[in-house]
Amino acid sequence: MWLSNPRFSQVIELINQKFIRMFDKFETFSNKKVYFCFFLLTFIMASPMLLAYELVEDSSRFEHKDLDIFRDRAQTIIDGDLLYRDTDHVTLSPPLINYLFVPAVLLGNTAFIWTLWFCVFIFTSAVILHRILTSFFDKRYAIAGTVFYIASPLSHYTTVMMMQDDAIIVNFLLLAFLFMIRKSWYKAAAVFGFGAMTKLFPALCAPLAAIGPELWKNRFITMFIGLGIGIIVTLPFLIYATDEFLQFLNFYLTGQQPSSDIQMSETVSDIDQRGMSFWRYLGENIVFVPSSILHITFVLALITTWVAALMKKVEIIPAATLCILWIFIFYSKVHYGYHLMIFSLLIPWALPHPKQVAGLGVMSFFLILIHRMWRQNSMIQNTMVQLSFATVMWVYWIYWARVLLKERKNDFSCRKECPESTIIVVSWFTVFCIAYYLLAMVQIML
Repeated sequence: MWLSNPRFSQVIELINQKFIRMFDKFETFSNKKVYFCFFLLTFIMASPMLLAYELVEDSSRFEHKDLDIFRDRAQTIIDGDLLYRDTDHVTLSPPLINYLFVPAVLLGNTAFIWTLWFCVFIFTSAVILHRILTSFFDKRYAIAGTVFYIASPLSHYTTVMMMQDDAIIVNFLLLAFLFMIRKSWYKAAAVFGFGAMTKLFPALCAPLAAIGPELWKNRFITMFIGLGIGIIVTLPFLIYATDEFLQFLNFYLTGQQPSSDIQMSETVSDIDQRGMSFWRYLGENIVFVPSSILHITFVLALITTWVAALMKKVEIIPAATLCILWIFIFYSKVHYGYHLMIFSLLIPWALPHPKQVAGLGVMSFFLILIHRMWRQNSMIQNTMVQLSFATVMWVYWIYWARVLLKERKNDFSCRKECPESTIIVVSWFTVFCIAYYLLAMVQIML
């Protein structure tokens, strides 16, 4: 076979060595030059699909998308009206994310502008991730880990094809992660406060910022900073749009469907509401586990993690990663874009282990298949096959929970060594992603 051909092996080895030399050269770049390369790579990866969508008018692109809802919220702010109360659609998000939509409306409000705007957050989160990775890896491996993040379809499939805002919250999680690594607990608390008011997910890790300081006085100050920001941001809406704001909280905390006589909202079944989670496919095919049970289990897992961190059984950094990971194991509702959070947080853990890096790369594509099964545009129609695939996804995240629990004493206080095969895995993954985006471009245009 051609795979066993010595000449083929020589060619592959030559390419691998070129990859390694390329990253060796990157190591000599200044930080400004590295960040410029990240900026170019971000938009090079996005450009095939961006170009294809501009050349072809595809009305189906807007099916099952939230772009009209995003525009509604941003325009409400621009008009000087009140979120939650005056939007045409029921608002089911914290306040601050909607203010981050305003630039996209002011810059043109086209689908092209919106996707470009979301891509900007891929770049900014990549810069933060690079700062994290340089804290405990050599520069070329920090660059490799960041390239891995930028190239992943979790970044560009989410922002360009799905037109979703999930890349925004990754910035807050990574920035808080960076401050916790540096033991800047007050800054971490502030980021968690603003992050929780952008999307609720950072609130899952926020107690860890208060656990970090050794003195209780400093812990109370940290809590005051995080909670104070949350109160200041939410108070106007609690006062002037009480019912509408509480409706948003009920939706996320209890799963209660929104209802309004004057605002548009989408009502879905308990199964459909769960998106592409394992619990959705289990409920469709074997047994429906009530959301209340799942959410209680989820909260218990979070509290256990916080208490373990307080008692020094788990270090803050693995605890923070576990808090996000529990979403994909216990929470009833999961969408494809949510995985960008855990993907970014697991890169520092995976980088010294090429097989784990490769596993994350494979999973980023495997998740697309499960997402398409949920959206019913996959060729796989057999329900038991779908359940099997969802189970593989679920077991994979359980595997990572096991890895993190084994590494629970790892505080990243010392630099980590990586093998050169990590660079080779990242390089081939990047090449594969480029090919995937070019193929997606062709499929869109056809």
